[in-house]
Amino acid sequence: MLDDINDLRKDILEYIEVRFDQIRLHTAESLSRIFSDVAKMAVIGYLFSLMLLFLSFAAGFYLGSLLNSNELGFICVAGFYLLLIILFLLLRKRIVEKPVIKAMVRLFFPKFEDNEKK
Repeated sequence: MLDDINDLRKDILEYIEVRFDQIRLHTAESLSRIFSDVAKMAVIGYLFSLMLLFLSFAAGFYLGSLLNSNELGFICVAGFYLLLIILFLLLRKRIVEKPVIKAMVRLFFPKFEDNEKK
């Protein structure tokens, strides 16, 4: 009987160790996916910002040539960005907050998402 108790104790400790390793592995996978996604988004964001900068200069000079004033062309471009900022502030919950929350839930709780689909 003492041997059975010792065997049970060993099995329980082994189970706890395996479960702990599984949790660590899942955490490492999630963190590596997060860092990978952040790095991708940083590179894409940087390149998109450069593209937007040069397109903004082009639009400013183009509108300036149409209006015969570079200053007015760049003011029009700035006004367009001001409208985008106002629109973003009005729609930020729908555009940013909810998708980010859903993405985090999907990332950290993939089993929960699988249960929801069924």
